[in-house]
Order: sequence, then structure tokens, then C-alpha cells
Amino acid sequence: MLALHVGFVDTDLARSLDVPKLAPAEVAALTLDALAAGEDEILGDEGTRLVRQGLSRERPSYIDPDPA
Repeated sequence: MLALHVGFVDTDLARSLDVPKLAPAEVAALTLDALAAGEDEILGDEGTRLVRQGLSRERPSYIDPDPA
């Protein structure tokens, strides 16, 4: 099983959004590389990595967004 986590992908659905987006070919390449490497999770972009990092803290960032 492989979990793919990405923010916005440059598709018709996100066409009107003025935000950084991954190219579909880049997402496909990340996925194929991860499958070949036997990985179980892909964090496709910086935003996704930051969210994952925040969720991994003892007190997740969505509960405590400004830790002391």
C-alpha cells in the first residue's frame, strides 16, 4: 500500500487557483519511484511535508499552532 499526499496538482480542477502546483507528470514520477523503492508514503511537496511534520509533533500544530 502506498499513500500519496500532495497539495495542488496542475489539473483542470485547480486551473483557476493562483498557488504553487505540481505537474501531473511529476506526481506520476514520484509515485513510480516510491513504488519501486518500496516506500509506503509520499509527501509530494513542501506544504504537505510541513503539514505532516506538524501532525507528528507531540501536540499537533493544528491544536497548538504557535508552540513556545
